Formats: sequence, structure tokens, C-alpha cells
Amino acid sequence: MTALLPFQRQIVDGLLDEDALCIVARGLGLRRVVAELCRICATPQALVFLLNASDTDEQALQQQLMALRSGHADACALRIIKNETNPAARAQLYRQGGLISVTSRILVVDLLNDIVPIELVTGLLVLDASRVTAESTEAFILRMVRERNAQAFVKAVSESPESFTLGFAPLEKTLKALGLRHVQLWPRFHVLVQEDLALAQAPVAELRLPPTRAMIELQQAALDCVSATISELSSATKLLDPDAINVESSLFRYFDALVKRMLAPHWHRLSPRVRGMVTDLAALRRVAELITAYDCVSLLKYLDTLLLANKSPTQAPPSWLASDSANILYSVARARVFSRRTATEDNSDEANDCMRALGLPDSIVPVLEVPPKLVLLAKLLEEVGVANCTAVRQGGSSTSCPVLVMAGSARECQMIRTFLATAHESVDLGHGGKHPKMMADLLRGFFRWKAQMNSGGAAGNSRCNNSNASTSSSPAVAAQSQAVRRGAPAAKRRRVRGASAAGAKLPRAPADALEQETATLASHIEIHAEDSQPLPHSGLDDPHSTEGINLDDIDDGWLDASDQLPEFDEFFGILPASETVIVRSYTASDTDFLTLLQPTHIILYDPDPAFIRQVEMYQAQGHALNQVYFMVYDNSIEEQRYLSAIRRERESFETLIRQNASLVIPISTASPANALLLARRSQRTAIHSQVGTPTIVVDVREFYSPLPSLLHAAGFTVVPRTIAVGDYILHDHLCVERKSLPDLIQSLRSGRLFNQAESMIAHYSYAVLLIEFEMNTSFSLQSIGSLNPEIALNSINSQLTLLVLAFPRLRIVWSSSPYETASIFAELKRDAAEPDVDRAVAMGQDDCAVEKESIYAQHPIALLQSLPGVTLRNYQALGKKFKSVSDICAASQDDLTLVLGAEAAAKLYKFIRESS
Repeated sequence: MTALLPFQRQIVDGLLDEDALCIVARGLGLRRVVAELCRICATPQALVFLLNASDTDEQALQQQLMALRSGHADACALRIIKNETNPAARAQLYRQGGLISVTSRILVVDLLNDIVPIELVTGLLVLDASRVTAESTEAFILRMVRERNAQAFVKAVSESPESFTLGFAPLEKTLKALGLRHVQLWPRFHVLVQEDLALAQAPVAELRLPPTRAMIELQQAALDCVSATISELSSATKLLDPDAINVESSLFRYFDALVKRMLAPHWHRLSPRVRGMVTDLAALRRVAELITAYDCVSLLKYLDTLLLANKSPTQAPPSWLASDSANILYSVARARVFSRRTATEDNSDEANDCMRALGLPDSIVPVLEVPPKLVLLAKLLEEVGVANCTAVRQGGSSTSCPVLVMAGSARECQMIRTFLATAHESVDLGHGGKHPKMMADLLRGFFRWKAQMNSGGAAGNSRCNNSNASTSSSPAVAAQSQAVRRGAPAAKRRRVRGASAAGAKLPRAPADALEQETATLASHIEIHAEDSQPLPHSGLDDPHSTEGINLDDIDDGWLDASDQLPEFDEFFGILPASETVIVRSYTASDTDFLTLLQPTHIILYDPDPAFIRQVEMYQAQGHALNQVYFMVYDNSIEEQRYLSAIRRERESFETLIRQNASLVIPISTASPANALLLARRSQRTAIHSQVGTPTIVVDVREFYSPLPSLLHAAGFTVVPRTIAVGDYILHDHLCVERKSLPDLIQSLRSGRLFNQAESMIAHYSYAVLLIEFEMNTSFSLQSIGSLNPEIALNSINSQLTLLVLAFPRLRIVWSSSPYETASIFAELKRDAAEPDVDRAVAMGQDDCAVEKESIYAQHPIALLQSLPGVTLRNYQALGKKFKSVSDICAASQDDLTLVLGAEAAAKLYKFIRESS
């Protein structure tokens, strides 16, 4: 375990001196700082909770604490509580003290059930503080702890400064939710950080590679498609902020979440076309990213998969697919992989036999453009290897460490390993000459995938039916036939903004034509499949990879280089460190792996600001480093993403510095009256004057929603229990089933809501279905234009109508937000008795016997429910009291009154006697 740098020690001391929110730039070792705080807190004399820790954080902290606590007998390890831990074991762990990582839902339930000794809680450490809001479960936990233990400390950390600059006063809202008043900011340009990281500077070689002409065209076409889709989406919704939603911001991964956040208030009212455009933006952003990250064959496969996924006989294709930019995107992507052989090119039988033997169509000319970064990487490693071997022969000791290659994703790491393992092997592809073995394997796997997609599935069948037309006609004619098959005349095709009217007269689907032509070429592979010579296995040859079309799964199938060696035992052995090349991704790297590996050379295959700072910290700790290579495509999307990330982080910290200078946070107290302010957002009084504190029994599964937190903030006593009927029990006769919009739609489609309504009506006098909208969401189920006067099975209004007709006693309550729900509950509980917790838990638990009996006696149960005075609520009581219908007929009125009540028993007894 490495020692803390001076600025890291300053961060730790600042958090120990006061309760504060600490925001640190990425790559400055925040996890190491958290580990030091955990080491200090992990003692039996303290009880500290760690919130918002992911599985990766927990594993890393456990390892770091094991290394830090060596030699300290009284140190404790990090204890982790999951759903598998029962309440008794949790209570014992709480009493033992130490550092405990627990999920927020489990901790809030244990706090409400008094399983946690709140008076013994020393404090809380909150990771990823940007996720904490006033409605979150973490804010609920902090509020309960502070109410009963004002001495407990709260330390919050985050390394996402951008999250605190989105929206209206996000920093102030987060501080209020955390109950903190101080902010500590540690950007990269902090004076102390600059002084520490300037102690050691290794030589950095910036290798700016010019992208190929095809890559430039692909990037421009992808950005044009993104720009056109953003313009169309902005004109269709009028809900997007043009300053935040633009082409530059689309380069980042947070772009998709930002768009959905802006559209979330009206998402359920948006048309399928607008929702499709949001999905298209995510796919196009992914395409722009993969142009520099993928090889040419994998990129073409992704584009073909994207095209197949957007083919639907009932829906029109996205408008960007009919644009000229999309045509350029698909045509250039295919031209990087192969081209059609012309009549003037080599048509010898020897070349054709060579292509057939490898399982490739003999009518193509393989191009297989190798990514320039891979070629340069192989040359760099050869130079480094020669230099290391020379230094070893000369007796040098600084070369006894490996060479580290860092890439952006695990997919790129597999590509790099495969290329390096087969860099000196080439395959003769006949017309196309010799190409790297990896590229030949990918090309053969691509055509196998196309052949299998062509022979299976609805999309493949439609292509097979039109294969003759595709081969005998030009791409324009094929595109026209494709448009006619979809039912869209050529003159009606959607055009991109700025296209001319003359261009609209021509068919605009060469992308579909190219895909059909490729599928037709692949269909010929099946004829010669038995005669083809098997190449070493590659990931794209896996037949299971073609089951379905999943854009997230097409990256799978890459194997390690060791799996492709013909005889691995011949190469087995321990290589010297100077000849070892380690390829890792940024996502799979922790803070201490550089110290463990101690590389002499580091090659950054993809630029990453956070890892660059880790390298600076590695050098500042006194480790030797001979050379750092920084590879980037010049004037590319990759470079623009890297520079924009640095600029955006710097601007975010500058904004936070200005806000912190003028931040006004009210002095918080432990009085519950201050918590009532959270319930005032709906402009109504949450709780009316009444004797005592009102109580609500809440199902434990409801603690994933913000409503229990707001009920507690409004002054209710929340009792978490596992209840079978309903979600909220307000009193012994009132049960509420809460449904958010997504849950409502899913429950209606699956029929689960009908079963829940039947159960509520059978056990409670008043059954309420609460349809709750989210905060800042449009308070309307559907837009006016989407209302259908006819009954339709897929219509939410029709399904709700059928629900009300089936259960007339069911009451539906609409709530605009969880804050409004708290006010509604206060109105419903006015002058009502408190619920019996044991009765609420037992309600519905004894129905299993009747339900099991009804499986074997459906007709008597149906007859029983049809009798006067027997309802869905009381027929189960009759089934438990009497064994058969004849016993009910022989019973006296007094016996029936004990089960059904006087009025219902009189009706049933009169009916039986009159019938007799």
C-alpha cells in the first residue's frame, strides 16, 4: 500500500476536522483517501456506516484495509451486509461495532425497526454524494440519525463535479439533503495538487496519428446524422435545452441520460417516433465512438446489426437511415472491408479457389483496413523490446518490469491481444493479396454471421425472397423495391433537413441495398461451407452469437491470444518481466495496480484524463518510469472527446468555486419541525392537528420509492413490515396499493393488478389504487391526441375502465408527486384510528388453504360466491368455517351471523330457506 501524497493527507485532515462534502477531480486517488478514512473508523469502539458503496468499491476497500491494518491488532475489517443476512445477524453485527457497508434499503428498515442502536452510531461515510437528493433513501437515513443522535458525523465524497452544475442549485440541494454546510474542492489545478504532481516528470511522447481518409468520412457522416437527429428531435418536442444538447455534448456517455432527464417529465406522453429518435441518438453516439475504437470488420457488423434492428414491417425506419449521411456511413464502412470484384480484375481459378477454401465469397476483393493505432503499437512494442533486451545484456536493472498498454474497454483489449499474438502471421486472400491473420479471421466470421442471419429469422427470410432481385439489379433498383415492400413510395420518403426537392424523386435507401447485397454474397458461402478449410477459431465464428439482434451483445466472442495458439503447451513458460506486455482497460484498473506492476513503459492506446493523473501520482510517489506514450488520432472525435472532458471538468470546478464563495446554507437543527418543511412543496399542509403521531404500516418493498422518506419527514410514524395485501395500511379498514406509471402499465398488461385489487377488496372495506406521478412530471396519463374513444386491449384507459367495471368498490386516487401523496394520506387518516400492525401483517396470510382448496373445488367456490350476502371479502371465511355447501345450507342463522354479520347472514339464510 502506497503512502499518501501531501495533498491527499490534507484531504483526509480536512474531512477529519469538520463534516463536509469533498469533491475531488477524477484520477487523484479518492478511493485511497476513502480507504484511509475507513482505516481510522474501522475500530470496535466506533460504529460507522458506509453508504452508496458498489460491489467494486467494497472489494477494493476490503483489500486496502487488509493491507493497511497489518500490525494493528485492534483494527477491524470492512463488514458487508447484504439481503442474505437475517435481522438477528444484522443486530449482532451492529452491536459489535466497526465499519459496516450496508445497502440503504436494509439500513433504513433496520433504523425504523430499532434494530440499529442509533445512540451508538459514530457517523456515516457517504460515497458518490451526487446521487443524494431530498427524496433519496440516503437523505432519509441521515435525517433519522441526526434526529436521535446529533453527535454523529457525516462525511460525503464525490469525484463527479459535473453533476453539481446541472439543474437549478444542485450543490445547495445536495448539501441540504446531507445536512452539511461546508464544501471542500480539490481540482487538478489546485496549488497543492500541482506542487505534488510536479515532483516527478517522466518523458511523454505524444503520438498524433492522422486518421485514414475513410475514418474521416465516417466521422463526418456520423456527426451529420447526430446533428440531423438532434434538430429533428428539438423541433418535435420543444423540450430540449439547445445549450446543453448539441453535437459536442453528444460525444460523452452522459449525453443519453441528459436527454432522457430533460424529456422525463413528458416521457409517457411522447409519441413512439420521438422515443425512437432518443434511441437513435444513443446508437449514433455509439457509432461515432466505435469508428476509432473498433476494427473495420467489427464496425461494419455493428452497422449491419443496427440496420437489421430498425427493419420492421409495421413501423417506418428512422429518418436518419434515409439521409445521404447514412448512405455515406454504410458505403464507406463496407469499402474499408471489401469491394465487389470487377470484370477487369483478376478472375483466375486459383484466386477463386483460394477464397472458397477460406470460406469467403469469390466475387469480392478484401480490403481490410487495419487501424493505424494497431500498426503503430506493434512497432512501439518491438522498439521497446529491443531496447529492454539491449539493457539486460548490458546489465541494466531498470528493465525488469513489464510494458503496460492501456485501452478504453475490454473489447479493445481483446482486439489488441489478438492482433499482437498474430502480428507476424498473414493470410493470402487471393484477389486481395496478403492480410493480417486477425483481419482474415474477422472477415470470415462476418460472412458466416451474415449467412446465418440470412437463413434464419424474419429479416433473413425477407432478404432471401428478394435475393434474385438484388443480384440482378442495381443498388438503386434494389432500394426502390425495398421501399415498395415497406409500403412507402419513393416520392414519400422522408428527407433530411436541407435536401433538395429533386433528390426526393430518387430512392434514398442505398444502405438497405448494400446490406442486401452483402447478405446475398454471404448466402453463397453455404454452398462451399463443407469444402472450406477451417481457420483457427475466432470470436465472430461462434454460431451462438447470431441468436437474435442485440446491439449490446455483438461485442462478445473475442478470445484471448492463448486460445488461438495451435499447441499452447509448446509455448508454456514464465517470461521475463522485460518481455511481458500487459494489456488492461481503464474500467478494470484500480488505484494500486501501477504500484503492483511497476511498468517501465506505459502506452496509452486511448486518451483518458483520469489515468493520466494516476500516472502522475505514480511518478510523484517516487517510482521510476522510462517512457509514456500517448496515442491519439489527430483532429478526430476521440481527441475532441478528450479535450472537451478536460475543459468541462475545469469549468465545473470554476463554477463550484464561485458558488461556494456565495453559498448560503441555513443552520440546521435536530428538531423534527424542520423536517416538516420537506412536505411543504405541494403548497398544502401535510398533517392536520391531531392527538399523537399518526402511524402508517408500509411494505418493505416500498422503500425503493421516495414516499416512505417523505412520510417520515412529514411527521408520520412509518412501520416497515412485509404485508401480503396492499402497500400502505392507513387504518384497519383502508388499504392503499401504490403504482408508479411504469409499474401501472406493467401490472395492467400482466394482469397482476386485477389480482391485487381482488385481494384488497376481499380483506378491506376501503381499497384504494394510488396512481402516483414522479416529481416534475406532466400530471396527465396520455396526451389529448392519443386518446382513443374505442375500447382497445393495448390502451391504458381501456384497461383502467375494465378494472373499475370489474371492481366497483375500488377507488382510484391520482397524485401529482410523492409530496402530494403525503398530503393525501394526511387527509385520509384524519380522525381515524391507528392501524393494528399485527392484523395488517396477518391479513392475507391465511388465504393459502382456501386457494389450494379452490384448485380442486372450483365449482363449489363459484356457487358459493353467487349466493346472496356472500362477497369476495367473506366467502373465504365461509370456506374455513364450513366444509361444504350442504353444511352452509344446514347452518342456523346465528352460525351464519358469526361468520358473515347480521345483514349478510339474514340475506343468505332467507335465500336458503325460501329455496328449500
